Amino acid sequence: MGGSAEQPLKQRPPLGLPSIYFKRVLLLFWAAWLSVVLLSDLADPAKGLRWLGESWAFASGNLKIIGETTARYGIPDVANGVLFTGVILWEGVATLLFWWAGLTFRDRGSERKVVYRAFTATLLLWGAFLVADEVFIAYSLESTHLRLFIAHLVTLLAVELLPEE
Repeated sequence: MGGSAEQPLKQRPPLGLPSIYFKRVLLLFWAAWLSVVLLSDLADPAKGLRWLGESWAFASGNLKIIGETTARYGIPDVANGVLFTGVILWEGVATLLFWWAGLTFRDRGSERKVVYRAFTATLLLWGAFLVADEVFIAYSLESTHLRLFIAHLVTLLAVELLPEE
């Protein structure tokens, strides 16, 4: 009426838009990967407490690696246990944040804080490992942590910079 056409309301992109779907898959991939890492790390103390048998194969062995790495400075097993507990808690938070980000992501403008929190958690985790690798002269572990740091950073850049239309 009156010669003016009504403008349709701008809607959020559908979930099926290929680039949005791709970004969600990336976020959910990291959520699933971190879930497996967390579970395999939790199996280490479960084996130590004899909740799982010695034949239980799905365990990371990371608690033993921490002990071997910190042995250079005579760090006691109790301190290594505290460090490993901190890593498990950190991984748990990062895992939950990635599941939250992946399940709620609709486009760059939606749940942006959750996406950044998830990547901040993992980038800081890998960064902390890189610093520890240097402190404990654990160069054989450093390349793995650096690759994970770079992979998370590249994924964040993909989520942020790839076009959505």
